[in-house]
Amino acid sequence: MTETKATGYDCLSSRLVSEGELRAFLLDCFAVAERQLFVGHEDRVAELLRDVPEDVVFSVFCTYRQASGHFAMGVDVGIEGRLADRVGRREFAELFAARFDAYILYGDTEPPGLWTVILPDGERLRAAMDEADGDRYLYAATAPVPGLSGIRMDEGLWQFR
Repeated sequence: MTETKATGYDCLSSRLVSEGELRAFLLDCFAVAERQLFVGHEDRVAELLRDVPEDVVFSVFCTYRQASGHFAMGVDVGIEGRLADRVGRREFAELFAARFDAYILYGDTEPPGLWTVILPDGERLRAAMDEADGDRYLYAATAPVPGLSGIRMDEGLWQFR
């Protein structure tokens, strides 16, 4: 039997979530004990880990940051392989979107330059995004994204492989 390797789930969220809310979500999502979870702003990781012994291993290691453009925050979550078996990348995005009533952008197996967007109701879209000066804006999607106007609808994005 092959053991799943540790992996990372990175996403952008349309909603800024507090650290406490993020912590509670991750504890529920991955069903881990508090001592197995690290959550901190990406600019404070060294400071937050200063008094943690070097041999401590976190099953879930999450950093977050503020984002701009169509997204309010970015979240990077490193997880042990056994947790990836329990909650996949898409399921993680769906749970995050539903819990925080947000649209979530993440990448998995899409062609280069395309992304998956999960809406709060679980609908999955394919989208194209521009990145300039740290701002990220969707410019095309396979269906409307609630709250965003001016995005070109393009069902053809599903045809790219």
